[in-house]
Amino acid sequence: MNQEAKPPRIKSIKVTGLFGLYDHHVILKDERVTVMHGPNGVGKTVLLKLIDAFLHGRYLQMLEVPFEHFEVSLVDGSVAGVHCERFKSVMGNEWLLRLNFTASGAEPQSIQFNGPESGSDSWHNAIMMDRFHESQIGPRGWRDAYIYALKDDIRQSTALDRDRTTRDLDGLRTLREQINVHLIEAQRLIRLPDFSVDSESRNTPPKAATNTVQEYSNELKHRLEAVLADYAKQSQKLDQSFPQRLIQHAGAGASREQLKSSMARIEETRNRLKKLGILDSGDAAQEAYPLEIAQFDALQTEQVAVMAVYAHDTTQKLAVLEELAGRVEILLDVLNRKFTNKQVSLSREEGLSIKGRDGKPIPVNALSSGEQHELVLLYDLLFKVKPNTLVLIDEPELSLHISWQKSFMDDLLAIIRLAQFDVLMATHSPYIVGDHSDLLVELSSDVATNDADA
Repeated sequence: MNQEAKPPRIKSIKVTGLFGLYDHHVILKDERVTVMHGPNGVGKTVLLKLIDAFLHGRYLQMLEVPFEHFEVSLVDGSVAGVHCERFKSVMGNEWLLRLNFTASGAEPQSIQFNGPESGSDSWHNAIMMDRFHESQIGPRGWRDAYIYALKDDIRQSTALDRDRTTRDLDGLRTLREQINVHLIEAQRLIRLPDFSVDSESRNTPPKAATNTVQEYSNELKHRLEAVLADYAKQSQKLDQSFPQRLIQHAGAGASREQLKSSMARIEETRNRLKKLGILDSGDAAQEAYPLEIAQFDALQTEQVAVMAVYAHDTTQKLAVLEELAGRVEILLDVLNRKFTNKQVSLSREEGLSIKGRDGKPIPVNALSSGEQHELVLLYDLLFKVKPNTLVLIDEPELSLHISWQKSFMDDLLAIIRLAQFDVLMATHSPYIVGDHSDLLVELSSDVATNDADA
């Protein structure tokens, strides 16, 4: 029997010459959580951003920080990386910057950028100049000078995205198709506008910055609406075929004990979904049972068969809601354990409904900074991350009380068991790690190579 192939996972990340000083080698832990720590300035945040930029093909973003070599190794032994070369042109009046890419099973490729000479920060200044020069320098390379303008002091980092589909690098595109990466940055309470450099949106006013907790609350509302729509479709489909399946004796062979067990589980599931706010009295699954469970002993064999079909259909209907329910349950449990004198619930009208001790509503954007950070982190992990993603978290301890930091790892591990992803985080807080010191990886401040694998 052929076993389903496991999705590829990252084993380690290595960077050399970071800031011209540091070499770091981070080997990810088998427990699916790896915690980087070290002094300020050794590159914890930068390493997270390099991983994110590399696996999303945002090569210009990688050039914002000096480094010599960066590579990602997978558990299957394959490796993909990029080597950065900086040198002056023959004329001596501009800097040339070449990224040389390698990936297992693919030919080496390169992209070359150029910009005017202007001192030690020449490339930093060059990437802010106006586009345009682009030419192919061989069958496997290009030369570019791109717009990298600053608007409202917000740096754009998507200049190469526009042409990625036609000129992406062999091997790296395959790697990105196999491995998802999701970055949760330290600045996560405000969503900044997404400036684009493509011609279609160049003259389109950007959206205003938004409050993340309000955005996530609205998004949860839409998620609930979509799941309930799927639930309604499933209900309609099963209801339409119910008579035909009865005629075909679909429930034949079911015992009274099996039926009572099924109906008890249905009752438990419906009560749970109602408590979570996913179902209410107006939903079909909240209708009263056609019989009390105690009455099942008096049913005839044919009647048991009919009820078995009913139980099967109801179970199938409720199963549509289960994935959302599992995630909402963890979200509400953690928030209601931590929020003081507040009650958080799921609302069809608002997404997240928060009430104070007096029962009066509290807007989600009126929560404290720590409460907003907790909510955003939890929602990101529960609802924005696909299975087998590498999640990058920068400073999860921000604005969190020490007691919340101490419970963070246990909450994270519970979410990972449900959602099945890997985490690489950077923190300064010993409370975040707690009793899980085996998950630590040190980024040393020594100006020397260090393999941090323990």
